[in-house]
Amino acid sequence: MLETPVVSNNERDFILKGILSIIKEVVTAQQFEIWFSCLRVSSVTSNRITFVTPNSFIREWLKSHYHDLFSSAVYKVLNSSREVHFSTEEEVFDKLSATSFPPEEFFAGKKPPEENYHVPLNKYYSFENFVVGPCNRLAHAAAFAVSETPGLAYNPLFIHGASGLGKTHLLHAINNVLSSKHKMKTLYVPCERFVNHYISTIRTNSWDSFRAFYRNIDALLIDDIQAFENSQESREEFFHTFNTLYNAKKQIVITSDCPPELIATLEDRLISRFKWGLLCSIDNTTRETRIAIAEKKASLWGINLSHEAASYLAENVTGSIRELEGAIARLSREEKITKNSITLDRMRKIVWELSGNKRYISIETVIKAVSERFNIRVSQLQSRCRTRSLALPRQIAMHLSRKLTKMSLMEIGGYLGGRDHSTVIHADEKITKMLKKDKNLSIILQKLESELQK
Repeated sequence: MLETPVVSNNERDFILKGILSIIKEVVTAQQFEIWFSCLRVSSVTSNRITFVTPNSFIREWLKSHYHDLFSSAVYKVLNSSREVHFSTEEEVFDKLSATSFPPEEFFAGKKPPEENYHVPLNKYYSFENFVVGPCNRLAHAAAFAVSETPGLAYNPLFIHGASGLGKTHLLHAINNVLSSKHKMKTLYVPCERFVNHYISTIRTNSWDSFRAFYRNIDALLIDDIQAFENSQESREEFFHTFNTLYNAKKQIVITSDCPPELIATLEDRLISRFKWGLLCSIDNTTRETRIAIAEKKASLWGINLSHEAASYLAENVTGSIRELEGAIARLSREEKITKNSITLDRMRKIVWELSGNKRYISIETVIKAVSERFNIRVSQLQSRCRTRSLALPRQIAMHLSRKLTKMSLMEIGGYLGGRDHSTVIHADEKITKMLKKDKNLSIILQKLESELQK
């Protein structure tokens, strides 16, 4: 059963202002700007207050570091205790979308409040906090140029790349500069939210309000536009919104997990418009960039991470940057609870736990399995010999060792002929590419992995 809010929107704003003024006296100005200034209160009931954060990264950080401070501040402002709950904008919106409205409200023409479709700025996502490397240099430069000369540099700007590589970070960074430096009216919105808002508007028939919300702005930043794939009518509406903004020389920035021509069902007229400006990609991060990101994120969390520890983290948390952030959040909680600095041994254990207690295999076992499969001696795999008959098995051994063992790149290279980390990276990338094209090799590696993990 849902709890009924006991305060109005204006009262929520007043309560939030009082709570933040108390917190501001305790934390530094920089901490307040990054972590607290982006908050809002979504509801206050008789026994709970819910704070909304832009993303799960900030939500988890506030829960683990400042829950007691929030509880104390809430008590001082409300003169009674409340359960402090943290949620994200996405969670709040999903809950809103799942709400069933009574039919009579539709016929009465009542519309959902537009504020529910507006995502607040996340000051943590700034250009200063974005780590630039070969994989994202063009996208970063283009985003920065757009933030400095909106509507002139690249319009539209279309950034594509896999999930978790920094596209949303750049959108928020642009948004921050446009709204704070240029005092522009901006709107950042995930594409799925646009689609859901469109569906809600069909129910309420409040088209004037809907169109004013998306068109009476100076800049539109829309995230994950591939969500339009299964929504033809909302694509039609977006087409006209795009034209209105573009003709008025308003800045448009779009992100996607793939180039526009690869988005299924996307009409040619939209594809051509997305190419009017600049298309740029964000590629998978290199080892060096991941290490720099790990060090930067750790610094923002107040963790003194050694270069060796950052290297281990970057090499062994091989998923997206969000997963790397999650690992660092876990390290921060660990450091706070134990009051001890994070050692490399402790980090190994944490990474192992985050992997779902995955059973790691020794590199000796991997090398032996590869040597038996290709009928060559272990000593040959570990030699400096570079003949073609040994190159592929050695690269497979490096690929499997990186995937299945806890060894660092340097350690893997050392075991296989004293090679450096760049050789291991090259071997891993080469085998990964070959697996997409060579079915026989894919079957061989599947059998090897299956045998090793028994």
